Amino acid sequence: MAVKIPAAQIQNLQQIEAVVAGPDDVNRLVIIDGQFDILLRTVSQGNPASQKEIFTVLVGPVFTRKQFTQANATASFTKTHLSTLSATAIPFSATWQILAVDADWDDESGQVELRIEAQVDCNGVGQSASIAGFTFHVTILAAVPAA
Repeated sequence: MAVKIPAAQIQNLQQIEAVVAGPDDVNRLVIIDGQFDILLRTVSQGNPASQKEIFTVLVGPVFTRKQFTQANATASFTKTHLSTLSATAIPFSATWQILAVDADWDDESGQVELRIEAQVDCNGVGQSASIAGFTFHVTILAAVPAA
């Protein structure tokens, strides 16, 4: 089950909408940038530890299925953390990964749903690694009737 991020939790939200000509009936390009805080954390007590999660957030204007054409997205970390909880924690390791990023039309809300799948791993006695935030970029193409 994915962790749903409320739209109110998005920080530094920026949105640009431009009129474009095509392809086909596409006449709108919407670009959305923002970031949100989360916590994805794992703790190792000697054995490798891993935590994976999917985060979703709804962004952009509301479209009908017929209006929505395509969306794509990228994401990156805004905050990571590594903590050594033990004085004898050598050797240790940590890995932060974005496994997948996807953006597609959500039929319940009519907005674009951004999905970010991430994983954090650590190994060593008394080690903790976490991801605490993501930044994102979403591009939407739509065919909106002229006003």
